[in-house]
Amino acid sequence: MAPTKIKKKTSKRKTAPRKTIRKTARKTTAPKTARKTTARKTARKTTARKTARKTTAPKTARKKTASKKTARKTARRTTSRRAGGRKTKARAKSKARTLKPGARLADRALETTTQRFALVSRLIARAFAQRLAPKGIGYGQFPVLLCLWDEDGITQKTLSERIRIEAPTMVRTLDRMERDNLVSRVRSITDRRQIHVRLTEKGRRLKKVLARLSSDVDKTALAGLGRAGHQTLRVLLGRLIQNLEQDIAVDV
Repeated sequence: MAPTKIKKKTSKRKTAPRKTIRKTARKTTAPKTARKTTARKTARKTTARKTARKTTAPKTARKKTASKKTARKTARRTTSRRAGGRKTKARAKSKARTLKPGARLADRALETTTQRFALVSRLIARAFAQRLAPKGIGYGQFPVLLCLWDEDGITQKTLSERIRIEAPTMVRTLDRMERDNLVSRVRSITDRRQIHVRLTEKGRRLKKVLARLSSDVDKTALAGLGRAGHQTLRVLLGRLIQNLEQDIAVDV
């Protein structure tokens, strides 16, 4: 009989396939690579912030220096203006000292006669306005009242022509007077385009009071002229008004 071969039992270990090993290796290395990439990203962000700070720092420094320069310029301007104001005040004081004691603006030599008339007109308006203010009447309202005291109920257009002021100015003046219950405006029945202006009871009562104030201003302005000088002045003023009205009519 032939000898029987005894088969050795070999323990076969189950080895994992290569694909699964690679997958597990990738899984283990993936978190490490992710950590590296995140670390790189954070490093880049921090470096970007640092560079941004470095770039913005010179800009802020430049802004600060520019603001300092502008502040210096404004300070120089203010000081120069103050110095100029002081100089003008000093000049005015020196001129006032050179004038004789008691000298007034009317005694100074003006360039033209029309400037003297303009000055007289402003002074009269100021003196009259100071007297009208306690009564609640404006200086521009007095000519309207004066015209309506002579002829009450005239149209708004006729009123502006007689006082020699423009229509928009007349409308604004009448608005204030109507608000203060001095006049009332009524539209014409025959012609709706025409507006009649009438005095109220309050406007009529002011006639005596305002006439007294007007005569007071006249006496103050005409003091020292006498009756003959007063009459001569009225004639001369009438002539001036006529000349100027003719000149304006020619220009128009």
